[in-house]
Amino acid sequence: MDASWITLATGLIAGLGMGSVITAQIQHALRIKEAAHESRRRDLEARYKVIILLMYAAYDFTGNETAMRIHRPDLKTQTDVLNDLRAEWTNMLLFASKTTLDSLRIFMADPTAENLAKCAVSMRVDLGRDSVDLETLNLNLIPNNQSMPPEKRL
Repeated sequence: MDASWITLATGLIAGLGMGSVITAQIQHALRIKEAAHESRRRDLEARYKVIILLMYAAYDFTGNETAMRIHRPDLKTQTDVLNDLRAEWTNMLLFASKTTLDSLRIFMADPTAENLAKCAVSMRVDLGRDSVDLETLNLNLIPNNQSMPPEKRL
């Protein structure tokens, strides 16, 4: 009985050792995968921030003209901004959801506050954040130097 007990104890210790090694390997692989996912999410968020600013400039070019001259002197007109957004849209084919691509395409055809907000909500979902209800959210996106009647505001 002593020999079988020793065999059983040795097998148990070896099994626990292998289990620990396998567990450590799985945990390491999961940490690497999570770090890669977080890096991709940060990169996506950075791209979306640039795109949102371009969208706002396309929506209200007059109000953002000074900032555009300083930060992007190559964008001299609203058409230039929309052309830059078209290039961003092409780049987004690599990473954006279909909903975001569609909403940006709609915004480029009709740069309104409502279309900007819908695209922003879609980008938010792409980033893994909860969606927001545009009906209950009072966005008040009024172009600078313009007044908009309350029924037109988001």
